[in-house]
Amino acid sequence: MNMIQRKHISKSNIIFILLITLAVVTWISPAVKITLIRSLMAVGAFKPDPEAYTRHPEVFTRLPDYSYRDTSGNIISLSRLKNKVVFINYWATWCIPCLAEMPSVNKLFTRFKNNPKVVFIIVDTDNNPTKASAYLQKNHFSLPLYTSLSKFPDTLLNGAIPTTLIFGKDGKLKYKHTGAADYNSDKFKEFLERETN
Repeated sequence: MNMIQRKHISKSNIIFILLITLAVVTWISPAVKITLIRSLMAVGAFKPDPEAYTRHPEVFTRLPDYSYRDTSGNIISLSRLKNKVVFINYWATWCIPCLAEMPSVNKLFTRFKNNPKVVFIIVDTDNNPTKASAYLQKNHFSLPLYTSLSKFPDTLLNGAIPTTLIFGKDGKLKYKHTGAADYNSDKFKEFLERETN
């Protein structure tokens, strides 16, 4: 009886030690955190639900007049993107949830990049395009990188990243999400397809 209890306690202790080790490694290692979030995305976690989005209290009757600069120095203004669906993602190279969702954002972009009705604006919040471009190139992401020339109102972007905003062709905010999300989900792709029609 004593031997059985010892084996049971030993297995319990081993499992406990493994769980604590995993927690410590996850806490210390950004790469492990990113892998963990991406693994959870692969099994169905972090799926954005555009239908569940409650319209933001600040109503836009037209696209706000905010501007961004791309890595070539070209400036794009939201107010000039009428009749287009605009996908804006705010991120930074030090932000673990941002890096975890980036492959899904890139896959979504790849799917819609030839659709003239959809515009992607991937905004480096650190305003360090050299570092952000290096990260995107290293990971073979073809996302259009921008830095912000205008400050969004805190009601839309309260400083938390990643934050994704989608404006419809009518200029109204259709979707807002803060935190990591798997934007390559079928449901989200269908949402963007519907918005472009």
